[in-house]
Amino acid sequence: MPKSIPTLCGSIMAEPFSLGVRIHTAAYRELGLDYTFVCFGVENPELAVQAIRTLGIRGMSVSMPYKSAVMPFLDELDPAARAIGAVNTIDNRNGRLTGYNTDFIGAVRALQEATDLNGQALAILGAGGAARAIAYGAQQAGAQVTLFNRSTERGRALAMDLGVNFGGSLRDFVATNFAILVNATSVGFRAPDANPLGQTLEPHLLVMDIAFIPVRTKLLQDAEKAGCRTIAGTRMLLHQACKQIELYTERQAPLAVMEKALLDEINRLGRSVGT
Repeated sequence: MPKSIPTLCGSIMAEPFSLGVRIHTAAYRELGLDYTFVCFGVENPELAVQAIRTLGIRGMSVSMPYKSAVMPFLDELDPAARAIGAVNTIDNRNGRLTGYNTDFIGAVRALQEATDLNGQALAILGAGGAARAIAYGAQQAGAQVTLFNRSTERGRALAMDLGVNFGGSLRDFVATNFAILVNATSVGFRAPDANPLGQTLEPHLLVMDIAFIPVRTKLLQDAEKAGCRTIAGTRMLLHQACKQIELYTERQAPLAVMEKALLDEINRLGRSVGT
């Protein structure tokens, strides 16, 4: 018989994915905590939130398409999550569920490893949930944010909602006007061999792509060839997971151990599909 029942954490998503399990498990082992992380594939977000209460799950990651859908069923929303309109983390404190968004924290921490965002002209490609979170976080950190999106109507609406600039479609991006470029479109994930920008980048740019499989997307490869500094999407993923660990355990997350687990798993997944 086990001496104790491990603390259960996990993630809810449409289809189970192993990265979160590997990252969190590595962190809990390094911290010496009896935590177990399980990935749940769900179809009903309301019942998924109910299960957190019923089973006493300590914390739960939330992936698309449920980041907004879970919000009405929580007891409280962190102000940032409310402003962004999406929750990727549910923290269970004595049965009270609070929704957080650690995506914006992950993006800001990843960028701040390379530069001070205050006063920097930062361009974001995309107008989806990730772009919204990054724009919110970068603006809070003092950056001068401009959005570019393929659908100008959607991009303009998001910019107005967040109170940031709208620069037009992707082809309207002019590298000389910015110090930082962040790709928050789905191109890196869906078409890793494609670059969302049909232009040559300039070497003064710091370029981040939120896609993390592959680690070096076509955009990052082209940026490196142009002499730019680059940030892989794995850094954002790691830092957002670190914030989750901090919420669930009230301990400092072991970043280096988590990074190794993440890169090992990405490498394993790449081999499993023959890439």
